[in-house]
Amino acid sequence: MIRLTSLLRMRAAHTGNAQRASQLRHLHLSDQPLMLLALKQTGPAARPLAVMLGTNPHRPRLLLAPPSGSTAPMLATLADAVTAYIDDCQRHSEHLPATPSRPARRRYTDAPQILVPNPQTVQHLKDLGDDLRFRSVDDQNPGSRAVQRLGHWLTYLTDRADLPGSAALIPMTSFLGMHWISGQSPQEDEDLATLLAWIDPPRHAASGRDAAHTAEDPATHRPAGPATDAAFDNDQLAPLFDAYARARRQARGQEQTRTLQELDRLLATYLQPTWDLMWQAYALLQALPEAKGTARRWDHERTAFTDECLYLAQDGRPRPARDHAVAAAVRLARMERAAAAFAAERAADDPFIRAELRTTGEAFGGPVTTIDPEHTLRGPTGRAQWRPRLTVSTPDPVPMEPGQLLACHTHRNARYKICEVTPADGDTLVELEITAGMGTVARPNHAVLPEAGAFLVFTIAPDHYRMPEFPSRDETPWTHGGPPADHPDDSDEDEGEEEQ
Repeated sequence: MIRLTSLLRMRAAHTGNAQRASQLRHLHLSDQPLMLLALKQTGPAARPLAVMLGTNPHRPRLLLAPPSGSTAPMLATLADAVTAYIDDCQRHSEHLPATPSRPARRRYTDAPQILVPNPQTVQHLKDLGDDLRFRSVDDQNPGSRAVQRLGHWLTYLTDRADLPGSAALIPMTSFLGMHWISGQSPQEDEDLATLLAWIDPPRHAASGRDAAHTAEDPATHRPAGPATDAAFDNDQLAPLFDAYARARRQARGQEQTRTLQELDRLLATYLQPTWDLMWQAYALLQALPEAKGTARRWDHERTAFTDECLYLAQDGRPRPARDHAVAAAVRLARMERAAAAFAAERAADDPFIRAELRTTGEAFGGPVTTIDPEHTLRGPTGRAQWRPRLTVSTPDPVPMEPGQLLACHTHRNARYKICEVTPADGDTLVELEITAGMGTVARPNHAVLPEAGAFLVFTIAPDHYRMPEFPSRDETPWTHGGPPADHPDDSDEDEGEEEQ
């Protein structure tokens, strides 16, 4: 855990109230997100029990699977609800002009955003998507095609959830933890009720800690899913399940219907507190101002959504159950790229992130002491290159070596190279050369030059990322999913035996 985060967690534990870890919201929030709560039955990981979802905080929709028998009707209804929300995002599009790397194209002006309580629900939806997208389509059953399409979208959304900075599928506890730090352990922060009690306690509570203790009361606490509480299973669910199974064996239709109605009321009562907490958390996060990089990341989200819609319309084959070596390497490279870009943009936007990086030696800050605006170099062709220099005095440790490229929050497109690091009178003098964003000798960009005395924070610049070239599957060795090693063809062996 980073020092500053540890300090804020200790301060929260001392004061009894959560501490702000960011003044800005780093993920986009839709005006109409789809809230989704899920419960699963004990047993198969992907077998659903109930889903509460909707875009209106006052009108949640509860979908219930029967305690025994087929879940197909419930899944078909869930598929219709989720895909209808996704289809609404495809109503309007915009024209994007051609760029050097992409032709002109259209992009949807919106993209789906699903909010769930915790990472465990994301995993449950991933398991459900893995199950549904491979189900066969029966032309006699129109709902089967919708269920398979639901599996495709769940796989897409849960894959997006693995990418740092993506806002397609967000676990609310992780979203809150990005902006507030409680006085409990990170494991306890995975419980939405207690985490939100620390952050936004009721007015009658003396502190967030007291509100969290109240929220933990077994008599009133409701886990946010997808697993239910064991006592709830044994004391309330099990008797209704037994009653339903008994009525089904005895072909008592009215008793089955009555039991399902009781189960519906029970699960609605069980999920309603979490539903209210989700919208409470949404209101808290929506009140935070958006960071500058959030809009760019949402544009990328809309691009990814548009590309996925085109793929579904033109090809639509489900993603394989397991990636081969090349696909896995590409996926890992994309995740690393997304993580580096998200970390760099958060550092540029957020003073708290920059303060954290200063405690780890990945950044330093201090006033500008000297500026050499006339410094030039001779390039490989002999032409003069404008390379202004400046010196920063910092009390922070600077473990970086000369040659390290840095970025500064005041000029995002500029790059600074460390020329020399010199200890002096308890502080450290760092001489920097501006290597990008400063223009040319003929057309200099003087705006990039800071004033003497200006306090700047420099972070390690993300390397210019270029997607590495990966071999095709046919070019990979058989040990990594490629074609088998060379060996005589069976037919040739048979012909040889006949000649003998």
